[in-house]
Amino acid sequence: MRMVELGRTGEKISVLGQGTWGLNRRNSEQWKAPLRKGIELGMTHIDTAEVYGFGAAEKTVGKVIAEYDRDDLFITTKLFPMHLGYQSSKKAAYNSLKRLGLKSVDLYLIHWPIPFTIKKLMKLLEDLVDEGKTRYIGVSNYSVEQFKKAQSYLKKHELVNNQLRAHLQDQKHINESLPFYLKEGVTMTAYSPLAHSGFTKLKGELGEKLEKIAKSHKVTIQQIAIAWLINHENVIAIPKALKIEHVEANAKAADIKLKKDEIELLSTK
Repeated sequence: MRMVELGRTGEKISVLGQGTWGLNRRNSEQWKAPLRKGIELGMTHIDTAEVYGFGAAEKTVGKVIAEYDRDDLFITTKLFPMHLGYQSSKKAAYNSLKRLGLKSVDLYLIHWPIPFTIKKLMKLLEDLVDEGKTRYIGVSNYSVEQFKKAQSYLKKHELVNNQLRAHLQDQKHINESLPFYLKEGVTMTAYSPLAHSGFTKLKGELGEKLEKIAKSHKVTIQQIAIAWLINHENVIAIPKALKIEHVEANAKAADIKLKKDEIELLSTK
């Protein structure tokens, strides 16, 4: 698995991680084997959130990662910003750690931007770093302007990551946001890299281009779609998979090196 630097931290992180959106109490057992396979294939970055399954995702991730050497894993979770105050938000962060069975996470994100809470939550993030509850901090679903505002409230630490929805049919953040993050040395995490359909019904010019490139590399269109994202500098991705064969296919996408003209062919401006 290819490893890349997280922001300018010097920390190496797998260019492909594992997302857990959709994990809940009813299907938790189904997720365990795919997560294990992903770790074994080098997708050691696991992303979750307190809101996924209302805590069930963190609990399941916690059970799986307990089977591995903590130092071999990179764990990200996210605070849902609907807690009323600083103390309730801090309690939520501690509850996430408890569900994960960890003393600290590697990256802690604010899940969504709510303008009037940004300043308060940036203080929380800094305090969590100072208390050793997270090593790095970042945000999710923030616009560039919201990211700049959030960063301006930090006094000692820096945001190293913004997790954003990005895939072949939604290239907004690749085109409009990534140039800023490249300049600032901030890693962009692409979630839903295969959309929700896995591009199985993709038609038209983009579908034809995707099929052509996949055929030339002798891989699937899904692998090319993932490779297209992570062939961009400063971009990592967190596909989710509930089948072992999908986990294996996702991992192989990290080895695909696209030519510049292939990347441009799939790009929409």
